[in-house]
Amino acid sequence: MGRRRLFWQLFPAFVAITALSLLAVSALTAHVVRSSYRDRAAAEMRRAAAAISPDIDAWFPSAAPPGARDAACRDLARRLGFRLTIIAPDGVVLGDSEGESATLENHADREEVRAALAGRTGAVVRESRSLGHELIYHAVPATFGDGSAVVLRLAVSSAFVDTELAAIRGRIALSALAVASLAAVVSLGISRRLSRPLEQLRRSADRLAAGDLDHRPSPAATREFAQLAGAMGAMAAQLGERIRTAERQRDELEAVFAGMVEGVLLIDARQRIAGLNRAGADLLGVPWEGAVGRSVPEALRHAALQRFIERAAGEAAAAACETDLELPDAEGGTIHLRVHGVRLERTGEPPRTLIVMHDVTRMRQLENVRQEFVANVSHELKTPVTSIKGFVETLRDGALENPADARRFLDIVARQADRLQAIIEDLLCLSRLEQGTGQTSREMGVYPLAGVLAAAVQTCQPHADARGVRLELACDPALRAHLDPPLLEQALVNLIENAVKYNDAGTLVTVSAGEQGEAVRIAVTDDGRGIEARHLPRLFERFYRVDRARSRQEGGTGLGLAIVKHIALFHGGEVGVRSTPGQGSEFSLTLQRRPGTALPA
Repeated sequence: MGRRRLFWQLFPAFVAITALSLLAVSALTAHVVRSSYRDRAAAEMRRAAAAISPDIDAWFPSAAPPGARDAACRDLARRLGFRLTIIAPDGVVLGDSEGESATLENHADREEVRAALAGRTGAVVRESRSLGHELIYHAVPATFGDGSAVVLRLAVSSAFVDTELAAIRGRIALSALAVASLAAVVSLGISRRLSRPLEQLRRSADRLAAGDLDHRPSPAATREFAQLAGAMGAMAAQLGERIRTAERQRDELEAVFAGMVEGVLLIDARQRIAGLNRAGADLLGVPWEGAVGRSVPEALRHAALQRFIERAAGEAAAAACETDLELPDAEGGTIHLRVHGVRLERTGEPPRTLIVMHDVTRMRQLENVRQEFVANVSHELKTPVTSIKGFVETLRDGALENPADARRFLDIVARQADRLQAIIEDLLCLSRLEQGTGQTSREMGVYPLAGVLAAAVQTCQPHADARGVRLELACDPALRAHLDPPLLEQALVNLIENAVKYNDAGTLVTVSAGEQGEAVRIAVTDDGRGIEARHLPRLFERFYRVDRARSRQEGGTGLGLAIVKHIALFHGGEVGVRSTPGQGSEFSLTLQRRPGTALPA
């Protein structure tokens, strides 16, 4: 809800007080006039009743018919100026000046009639049931000459007082308007006199709040306002110095936080986040905006990290503790953190806890890759080297003397040497691809796909014929893509050779290519044995084999699919595999049709 200015609080209040006062005076005046009129009417009716009641027989003979009594009432009412009604003790109207008495209802239940019958004077102001407007009634007991009691009731309409009040109200309204106008002018002057210095101080405060700390409020004529202006000037000087210090410290702290690749988390004594840099928010997977002020259990849904924070908060001041944590990331993986914690204490302030987080995920991944690669390379190289060494020792021990055995052993040594050379060449090829060179004879360009696919099929055809595997090619001659032909041919040869090697005779291997939006999809499909689903996520890893014994028996190095993957990445594309045991497999390469086009999601 908006706050109003002081002027609009004072001026309307003054005007409202004046208006309410005038309304109260007007209402009181109207009430006094109405009461005075009623009192005067009641006094006149008392005097008229006192004059009539002793001689009531002369005015209203008891034996006269109703019509004569009504005529007598009307005649007397004209002279008195009041309505006149004669009522019997049982409430029957004997005569009335305003109507036919015979047609009027019984008046026994009228309050003023009951009072008169009880021997008292009845005075009531109420609405007449027969006339339909408000009357002032005055009833007194009377007695005919024969001793019969009656009620003599006089009444006058209150409409006359309303007419008088209407005239008076006009004069009162004019007087009130004049007084209200004068009061409004005075109130306006007072309100402006009070609000103008405050408005000047407010503008000065706005300038100070906007950063103009050299501004000083103008001195005011009123002592209190002048003291307030002086206090604001002194406050501005102190505030300017403190703000400059705070800004300098804030800039330094923000620069340090922004330049840190480590995550920094500051926890206060109530276990709420007092500070968090963007690197820390990214590591913990929490939004940076709005994190400050939230409780640790609410913002950090990591039980291990919460326990470490509690442990660091419980340590002695300046005693650091550290540990390694594994936290889940947004993609379902794992983040490895090296976490350091220290308790911070300052005199007069609650202790806080500083947590520094180092992301060692990449380091751990590289270490795992290195260890796995070394183990795999050692294992793959050890087999041919051991075989070569064993047969060489056999030849040294005398097998050379037997020409048939010597030749067989030398053939084995040659095969193992060829395998060793294939492993080394594949490793060198992978190294070149990872460096992004590829060492190809031609530059990348947009070339027809049909020729590259046909060359790969032709290269693998002899091996397929020897294994009894049929090869088919399906590609539109006009289809083109952005590629390096020799590298793409090498990838396709690896895929086709795998399909030929690891399937039985009679298997059909189809090499096809087609458009897929702004990309081209190449697929090598077979209807052979298929691959179990548990192997599919790791097929393109180095040295990963579905069946190690069969792979070595077929002469594979375990690097073919890894080379295919890196060739696809070199082209800015991607690889994929779908397979169902007993129904066959499909390996695919998705390439860009033109440089700079995006692959389909």
